[in-house]
Amino acid sequence: MKTSFYDPSDSKFTRHYRDEVRMVFSGMDCILHGGEVIYCSSELTSGHTLRKALIEHHLKTEPELKQQMGSEWFVKNIWEPNVKAAVDFAETVRSKAPDKTLVITPAPFNAPGWSQHEYLAFWETLLRTRVRSAWFNRNWQYSNGCVFEFVVAQDAGLPTFDYEGKILDRETGISQIENAIKQLDGEGFDTKPLRENLARSS
Repeated sequence: MKTSFYDPSDSKFTRHYRDEVRMVFSGMDCILHGGEVIYCSSELTSGHTLRKALIEHHLKTEPELKQQMGSEWFVKNIWEPNVKAAVDFAETVRSKAPDKTLVITPAPFNAPGWSQHEYLAFWETLLRTRVRSAWFNRNWQYSNGCVFEFVVAQDAGLPTFDYEGKILDRETGISQIENAIKQLDGEGFDTKPLRENLARSS
């Protein structure tokens, strides 16, 4: 039995970022049919796991950690554990959804060539257009991306929940972010991205 009637081609395409975004959303809409999903936010490239590794190796930044330990070490000890935790979290949330609502986690998504800001812009659009509620994993308040997503969700008027399914309202979320910033400041870490995202909530 053939595995495929057509083999992948070697065609090359040149697209603008906006065209790629529209293409990805068109694929999503083939599944959603106008429906909405639950969004699960988890740390990936910044956050508590990275913080612990930096403290352990007496460093202050991600580039320093990659330089000292190597990119392969970073992938194995930071990226892959965070992706697994994100996927596990999404599966847990999905198991709690009584109406079998689709659950999206950003972790497996890969768009070669996109900058961090372009990823965030994409997820912001998703949150504002195709999401019914947003859930936040443990230690979300240490992650630049998660804090951005919390602020977007609040601005979009979405219900937000913590990893246990408890309501995570604006005041509680802001308090957790402020406490994380205070802790990271005391440990000598750069909190500018967290502060910039928090400022968007005002």
